[in-house]
Amino acid sequence: MPAHAPQVHVTRWQSGIMLTVAAVVIAHSAIVGLWLSPSSPIRESVGDSALASYVNPYFRQSPTTVDPGLQRADEALLVRARVLTAGGETVETAWTDVTADLEDGGLLRPRIDRAARSLATNLNVAITSFPTEARPLVEQDLTEEDRATRQVAIEAEGATPFQAQVFFANWAMATQFGTLYSSALADGTVEQVQIRVGLRRVPPYDDRGETTVGDEPFTWVTLGWRDAIAGNEQAQRAFDDYVGGDDGA
Repeated sequence: MPAHAPQVHVTRWQSGIMLTVAAVVIAHSAIVGLWLSPSSPIRESVGDSALASYVNPYFRQSPTTVDPGLQRADEALLVRARVLTAGGETVETAWTDVTADLEDGGLLRPRIDRAARSLATNLNVAITSFPTEARPLVEQDLTEEDRATRQVAIEAEGATPFQAQVFFANWAMATQFGTLYSSALADGTVEQVQIRVGLRRVPPYDDRGETTVGDEPFTWVTLGWRDAIAGNEQAQRAFDDYVGGDDGA
């Protein structure tokens, strides 16, 4: 005999619950959609205050919370150098915001433009991974001779060997980047480089309002001076052509 599929009996109260839930979901979606939509006659007829009284503070939904392109953090890399001139004088350059300088052309610029921001990100992550007691040690000047001693000191303040190694690796990469960048602009030999990294974030939702990340100040960490780390001839030539050009291209 053919098998019969079991029959499911839905009572009247179960149907009522399902219809009620469906209606609530549809109504919620419609209200949130209206809240996120641009100004229109329909939205104006409902009123922003009425929409806000429903959406906030329960659901925390607004264009600034669901926009996938919204920038919630910003980082910067600043560089300065000590340059030995042809006359034997050591000159200290001003701070240069490499992040802003290289990214001025927007998304169509070459990949090198975003290298500074990646370096800033990596350094910020490495430094914030340290215990608070270890962080002042990154602000002290460093020579290659005392690198091992400095790592031991950082680990003695609670950082793991892996955290210390990641930090020193990223510091070295940022120093080499700063050396190449500064050498492309300097009238002399870059002997030392100093790196400063900044981080800013949008406030928490309750305090944000219309504030964007661009309205917030940077929190800065200034690493100590470090001996320049030169790149190979090909890398320096690339920086000379790109950074040192009249139009930065």
